[in-house]
Amino acid sequence: MEQASRNKRGFKLSAIISFVVLISVLVTIVITTIVSYQAEKKSLYTNTIELNNINAKDMSKATQSLVLSMKKSIKVTAEYFSDETLTDENVLSQLDFFMNTNHYFNSIVIVNVDGTVVSTSPNNLGLIGEKLNSNAAQKALELKAPLISEPYQAVTKRLIVLVSHPIFDSEGNYKGFVAGSIYLQQPNIFQEILGTQNKNNNGSYFYVVDSSGTLIYHPDTNRIAQKVNENPVVKQLMKGVSGQQHVINSLGISYLAGYAIVKEVGWGIVSQTPESYINSTTQKLIEKTVYFSMPYLFILLIMTLWLSRKLTYPLNRLANYASRLSQGDHQLESIPVYTYWNYETNELTKTIALAFDRMKKKTDELSQEAQTDALTGLANRRTMQAITSLWKEQEIPFSIIMVDLDRFKLVNDTYGHQKGDEVLKFLAQMMMDEKRDQDFCCRYGGEEFTILLPETSEKEAYLIAERLRMKMATLISPIGRSVTLSLGISANSHAGEDLDTLLQYADEALYAAKEQGRNQTVMYSKMYRKEVETVK
Repeated sequence: MEQASRNKRGFKLSAIISFVVLISVLVTIVITTIVSYQAEKKSLYTNTIELNNINAKDMSKATQSLVLSMKKSIKVTAEYFSDETLTDENVLSQLDFFMNTNHYFNSIVIVNVDGTVVSTSPNNLGLIGEKLNSNAAQKALELKAPLISEPYQAVTKRLIVLVSHPIFDSEGNYKGFVAGSIYLQQPNIFQEILGTQNKNNNGSYFYVVDSSGTLIYHPDTNRIAQKVNENPVVKQLMKGVSGQQHVINSLGISYLAGYAIVKEVGWGIVSQTPESYINSTTQKLIEKTVYFSMPYLFILLIMTLWLSRKLTYPLNRLANYASRLSQGDHQLESIPVYTYWNYETNELTKTIALAFDRMKKKTDELSQEAQTDALTGLANRRTMQAITSLWKEQEIPFSIIMVDLDRFKLVNDTYGHQKGDEVLKFLAQMMMDEKRDQDFCCRYGGEEFTILLPETSEKEAYLIAERLRMKMATLISPIGRSVTLSLGISANSHAGEDLDTLLQYADEALYAAKEQGRNQTVMYSKMYRKEVETVK
């Protein structure tokens, strides 16, 4: 019983505020966490992919410089041997000298015009006297031009890239070529310049591909010489495009990659970070944020709950007084005025006593407003129904004139709704001027009005309607010209028909007036007998 009574009375404001505050704090925590997570993730995502792009460009520039230096070094070597006899013993010592003065190559070989190795450095390769049949060697002999090969397996079973330059004597005769080899799966110049790398703590790494999409540098040496030309990033590099994008690699792992072209040789360098690192880093950051903010949020919650109770205590007291007053408690002659710590409650206490004194007066005013159309001051549709219901009970016969402004939409469209309202008020005043003392003018809706005429026949109503129509057609309205009316009349001679039926008859007569060209009055009885009488 007590629970049912409490449910009927509602919850106390202090309980509601406490509940709302609690929910608000929880929702705030959730929303803040989600927004922070998304913002941090987006920021980290953007920074990471841009940093990878910068790294790729920097490494591209370093590799570009490296390749140019390699080509220049091998060119100098070729020029030195241009007029040397490639079979002399001093070739080996000079080749060793060049090998020791630069660190670009793992080995250097000199190949004569027949494709036979005549000297190597170091000299323990076991290649002297061997004829090279690799595509790279054959292409160098055929083109007689500087060349950097694609990765291939040499006769030494090593995976290498060959950088070669032709040897011509002073008379322009081709003598063969000198070539530097880079052992891709062993310590080499790339590792020295680009840095020997294992995967970082965040899983980032970079790799290098040649123009055909073959790996020539990768932290996993077992993958060197592997074709990765189906990778979306590698496809872009093969087109000569540098940039940054999200990519899923050949192993199905999602990465944020930056990539750049080494223009000199058409190689591509890719620096990438797994997307899982972004998610895990963001999650850890949010967890720390929530962990450190929870004590402050808890203190805020406690303070807010305490403050809500302080605020609602005087309001709860006022609610009890208001309840007693509404139940007609005559023992409560006045509301005690206490001084509280907040201004609003003090003012409310002073005001609530005056509110009940003014209630009846306000109720009467509202009742009057409920029966009157606010714009025109005429009786509204509710009042019209009340009047006709009373006449029906008293068996008083009456007629209805249905009035409608012709082309009122055009008035609104042309002069604006404010002028339209003035026209409606103008018509209402004309109706009040033409009606008799016992008649009632009502606004039916929009630009439609009605005049209720008790103890009035249809013909008598017709005369009144015509006076109104002709007056409106001659007077200048608020829009600077006259406006016309269409009117329909129906009568309840024996108080038999109800209001809805009479309104329907009058509306049909009004519609007939519109159809006949507007600015006229039509009686329903004449229309019903198909003898339409109109006066223009």
